[in-house]
Amino acid sequence: MRKRHGPDHVTRMIRHLQRVHQHEMNRLLQQYDIYPGQPPLMFTLDREPGRSQAELARELDIKPATLTIMLNRMEKNGYVRRETDSQDQRVSRIYLTDKGQAAVGEIRESLQTLENRAMDGFSDDEVLLLKGMLARIRDNMKSRSEDEQTT
Repeated sequence: MRKRHGPDHVTRMIRHLQRVHQHEMNRLLQQYDIYPGQPPLMFTLDREPGRSQAELARELDIKPATLTIMLNRMEKNGYVRRETDSQDQRVSRIYLTDKGQAAVGEIRESLQTLENRAMDGFSDDEVLLLKGMLARIRDNMKSRSEDEQTT
């Protein structure tokens, strides 16, 4: 395999693409006072209201303390509410508020606009091929990381 260096280095291109994507996503989400890590949480709560903080942290693969900070910020901005579980007073169930429900659709639309812009000019087959290649890169990186952890 040919070694790639400089600006055409694949991982460098991925890092650059991630920064551009992050910048655009921040710009789109700014109008809702939503931070980039929050849409996946909102989409999960839209699909499955009333999840516990522990369930959400596990599903979203984030630390419970990080989730608490996210929820505090979203509660302050009126997007979520916490309710004590009727069976277990130690557990908080999380729900989107009406404001949160309304924002979910708009955020989905904004993120779809970003996706459409990124994939502009690609055929459906090219998009599938790209997804497959990116999944392979992800799997290569994960398996390497897991190998290093076990040695």
